[in-house]
Amino acid sequence: MIYRMRTYKAIKEKLGLFHEYFSKYLLPIHLKHGTRLIGRWETEDGRVVAIFEYDNKESYQRISGAIEKDPEFTKALEYRKSVDPLFDDYQDTFMVSTLAKG
Repeated sequence: MIYRMRTYKAIKEKLGLFHEYFSKYLLPIHLKHGTRLIGRWETEDGRVVAIFEYDNKESYQRISGAIEKDPEFTKALEYRKSVDPLFDDYQDTFMVSTLAKG
């Protein structure tokens, strides 16, 4: 398994809208294509952190490609442009577990 941690530097005044955008527009598309959301958090300083699980890097690449080709993703991006900015920046970090299997 690999994990992708995406950390957003959110616009504090738009945190509610950002969470709604994710839940209503992005999450259904991700789940449809096989993304597994481990959790999503808001930090005290206004960052938003999401952790996703994939079988391996190839699985991530396949799922990511399918999401980008999905017409619903295009609609989601169009909606986001109408309410931008929701965040200033984001960073992806890929991780593997250090816990023993078994």
